Amino acid sequence: MLGYRTVMDALYFSGAYRALAPLSRGCGMIYMLHRVLPARENAFQPNALLEVTPEFLEQVIIDNKAAGIEFISLGEAYRRLREGDFARRFAVVTLDDGYRDNLQNAYPIFARHNVPFTVFASSGIASGTCELWWLALERIIDENREVRLSFGDIKETLATDTVADKYAAFARLSKWIACELDEHAQRRAIRDMADGAGLDLEGMCRSLAMDWDELRLLKSKPLATIGGHTLGHHAIARMSEEDARDQIWQDMERHQHELGDIPEYFAFPYGGRTAAGVRDFELVHNLGYKLAVTTRPGQLFPGHRSYLTALPRVSLNGLFQKRRYAELLREGTPLAIYNGFRKINAV
Repeated sequence: MLGYRTVMDALYFSGAYRALAPLSRGCGMIYMLHRVLPARENAFQPNALLEVTPEFLEQVIIDNKAAGIEFISLGEAYRRLREGDFARRFAVVTLDDGYRDNLQNAYPIFARHNVPFTVFASSGIASGTCELWWLALERIIDENREVRLSFGDIKETLATDTVADKYAAFARLSKWIACELDEHAQRRAIRDMADGAGLDLEGMCRSLAMDWDELRLLKSKPLATIGGHTLGHHAIARMSEEDARDQIWQDMERHQHELGDIPEYFAFPYGGRTAAGVRDFELVHNLGYKLAVTTRPGQLFPGHRSYLTALPRVSLNGLFQKRRYAELLREGTPLAIYNGFRKINAV
């Protein structure tokens, strides 16, 4: 992150982002958040990038409005992209997974500023049955002085005594879980680790995420939209087409059963290039979704009307909670540089 921060600071303090803005600024953007929480003092926070403070979120909204950005619903963004209505730059706010703090901490801010928003809720998370492995791993490492692995051929003990040890263990284990194990094995692995550490995965999920009653309450709010996010929060590009289809379709059915209708909009879990690809963009389209978002970084351009199930987003990252970074993202310069100034990144 240090190299990225250095680039961001150089763009800002040199003023280069203003010169590049005509090349990097899109017609709109879809913001991506996960959790909205007061700042934590913990020395070990490997998932801090997924958390922004209520104060930072509110400041981003205020600054965007002052810059002439219009906050609209995801449904309205879909209409504008379809119809080529780009008279005014716009922003959409989305939050992934369905954490309870979205209702408790974020919703009052959206209501105060009349900002529409979409929560992409995984039905497994809402039901308390999804292994939130990245959060479970943080807690297991944080609460123990060592972590013992006994999974398949792997027999290993990792020291987690110091903060440095904890970060090293998290880097090692998160890479192993996310990249080296298939989507089913990764969940068996985190369950084994949780059992060994005495962590109740279902209880943790229920304590952090909105349940269906809370999602029904949120859905009743005029500003809110609830979207789909798969049954078990899997990287569907790493699954067979049959398994991927089941993950998406069963999630749609559960939403219909619990909330009264099938969602129209979808977010790919993880959402990067290895988690969602062309096959998956076509799959969600064929299953009936109007629009889907990835985590690929970028603003929206008119050409995205041809890629409505592969839209990029602008991450409000908890490691970059400064107004200058939010301004850079609003102007699109670091995103354009990342994409080699290609406006469309959907293959």
